[in-house]
Parts: sequence; structure tokens; C-alpha cells
Amino acid sequence: MDPAVVNAAIVVAISDTAVPHIDKEKLLEVYGQSQAESLIARVSELVHEAVSMPLEWGDMTLAEGVNDILRRFHEKHPELSQEALHEIGRCVGWNLR
Repeated sequence: MDPAVVNAAIVVAISDTAVPHIDKEKLLEVYGQSQAESLIARVSELVHEAVSMPLEWGDMTLAEGVNDILRRFHEKHPELSQEALHEIGRCVGWNLR
């Protein structure tokens, strides 16, 4: 799958949501039924992978914990844009709070 399309889909799916989540309806609206299904699966997979990454809290704040996860996640997925990582980070932060 084209990384540019995945990056755009992450931003479309998560941005503009008050409570960070994957807006499947928005992906369907923007990409249509045929493309949206695979994008929903890929975006969900990436968000779930990031949210489930282990974290050694120590004396880290929530923001530091999210940044630690995103740094390691970006090392695993260098194809992800900073904007896509930011949106994934919103989901991670919401789940950790």
C-alpha cells in the first residue's frame, strides 16, 4: 500500500475528532467503499500497534510517555509522516491517560 495514501488516511480518520479515534465513516466518505476497507484495516492495525507498545514510566509525564512511544514507533515505521504520527499520538495519549 502506498505510504502517502496511508499517511493521508491516518490524518483523515483521526483529525477533527474531539475524542481521538478512527472515524470509519469519514474514510468511507473520502475514499469510497472499495479503498476504505483496506485503509480502515491498515490504520486500525497501526493505531493498535502504537497503543499496545510497552512503556517504562519511571518518572515520565504523559506527554513524555507518548513521545517515547512515538519515537520508537517511528523507528519501526519510518514511512509515516510527522502529521500521521501526531494523529496516532493523540490516540496513544488518550488511551494512556
